[in-house]
Amino acid sequence: MDRRLQDIVASTGELPALPATTARLLALLDDDTVGVGAVLDVIGNDPALTANLLKLSNSAYYGLRRQVGTVQEALVMLGNRTVVSLAFATSLGDVLRGPLAGYRLERDALWRHSLAVGVGAAQLVDAGGVRGLRERAFTAGLVHDVGKLILNAPLKAKLQQLPQSAGFDVLVRGERGILGFDHAEAGAALAAAWNFPAALAGVIGGHHDLARAAGGATGDCESEDPDTAGLLRAVAAANLTASRAGFGAGTLCEGDIQWRAEMAALGIDDDEATAVLDRLPGDVAALSAALGGRS
Repeated sequence: MDRRLQDIVASTGELPALPATTARLLALLDDDTVGVGAVLDVIGNDPALTANLLKLSNSAYYGLRRQVGTVQEALVMLGNRTVVSLAFATSLGDVLRGPLAGYRLERDALWRHSLAVGVGAAQLVDAGGVRGLRERAFTAGLVHDVGKLILNAPLKAKLQQLPQSAGFDVLVRGERGILGFDHAEAGAALAAAWNFPAALAGVIGGHHDLARAAGGATGDCESEDPDTAGLLRAVAAANLTASRAGFGAGTLCEGDIQWRAEMAALGIDDDEATAVLDRLPGDVAALSAALGGRS
């Protein structure tokens, strides 16, 4: 890791530590055998988290036929891993919601983008028939841009602001030109400091590496674990799709033709891509309203 980046991660005073509950939920997400007792032990001892989780479970996004009144009911109706991923999203909201002056992002802009990428990534792994990755895809999409949290301060310190509307390549080149590294690299470093699973840190660090993501989609990336390759592909594609849908967190996809070409290069079928694009605005609005943010 670049020594300057190490110093930034170590000395970032204004960035909150990962909440203890969030860290415990992340550990549960990485456990394929997580049981009801473990989930209740984490969520049940946090009244605010419980209230927000129930509100989210009863949101229009899930459209349950009857209201969920307890965490136990949510576990029955939605499943253990879905409930844990929703609780993780709820607990991470305060970390991602603040304004980022270095990126010219107002409050909630990064949060809306992160929700859109999480939802889109989950839908893409579903459409691709990859079983057991939906919750991991949602989580990876939700945290893919955490590197912007720690690059915001050094950008401000250098009196630099990155352009509000630019392609992803322009954004990444701008970060590297000013600081010597980009937000994907910074995000991987922060993920390591927060003890994220190595596979999740790898997706954060590679979400702008479309060549690597495309290689994973076609099976050419021999060193990549198949699940990690699938997550990277889904997050990279969802990132482009969120931008195309207007949830760009400071960057825009330049046009429909370019977006379709990039999705095809990632191995995403045009019908699948269009279906995700069409659903995103409504899904993000429903989730954002349930979580108390602006849509």
